[in-house]
Amino acid sequence: MEGVSDGKTMAELTKKYLVNVFAIAPERIKTEGRLKPVIPSEQPGGQLELGLLREGDRRVSITSGSPELLMEFQSGNDVPLKPVEIEVVQEAPIDSYTTFNVAGADTAFSSWSMELADKQGKVHKFGPYTQESVSIPGKTILGSSPDGDYKVTMTGQTKSGKVIKKETNAHLVLWTPPATEEMMRFSVIYEFNNSEAIAMYDKYLTEVVTPKIPKNGSAIIHGHTDIIGGEDINLKLSLARANDVKGIMEKALAKVNRTDVKFEVHGFGEDENLAPFNNKFPEERFYNRTVVIDIIPER
Repeated sequence: MEGVSDGKTMAELTKKYLVNVFAIAPERIKTEGRLKPVIPSEQPGGQLELGLLREGDRRVSITSGSPELLMEFQSGNDVPLKPVEIEVVQEAPIDSYTTFNVAGADTAFSSWSMELADKQGKVHKFGPYTQESVSIPGKTILGSSPDGDYKVTMTGQTKSGKVIKKETNAHLVLWTPPATEEMMRFSVIYEFNNSEAIAMYDKYLTEVVTPKIPKNGSAIIHGHTDIIGGEDINLKLSLARANDVKGIMEKALAKVNRTDVKFEVHGFGEDENLAPFNNKFPEERFYNRTVVIDIIPER
């Protein structure tokens, strides 16, 4: 609110926290005050959603060349640092999603939507969409039911205003996890409207995450964005982020002559049903600019 001096105060308070709570030597931390972050969300000449962008730019950024900054903190002098990861029984892999394809939709339609009606007449509505392919978690449709039969109605509006409807039937089965399958989950965050990982995350993916992939394992990578910007742009941006992570990991594997890892890459854009967080607060939008990596042992 007060410009550079306000930014300096915020940075100094963050430094004080790191020194007092984590006992980091103060001379190891340099602070500066800025009007905007080094990579600001609000771009020169921008006219749209400036309020949301400026909220996100009022922050303290911490930059380091060490992946240890992304390690889990544990107290004690002899406790080793370890990567932040979640080791749980897998709940819902990407391949448990139902994918609906409308070939040519991105050019033929201005938008299209979909309704799924079960035998009891309950209707699930999805859309509108502009892309050709949409993936929906099976649990979103089936709930707790193990399976179900649905009448699927797809409605598209052409760019000339004509409405086209197509119907088909589908039988869906709810995926259930095997009792013994476990996975590790990692994530990296991207700057606003950017699809190239910052140096620290590049190093983290190379030195920490990739070596965790077991022999003949799989890496399922899915990208996300916040709600700022158009849906089409965000869908492409999320996929570009996911492919950026895949590229970094493939490069790390190539250095150690590994060719045994299988990759799946998905981009979910700003889809709020699949986003890790809500989008009400700037912190939530910041963390939705992410790529999530699930590492799964050989099946």
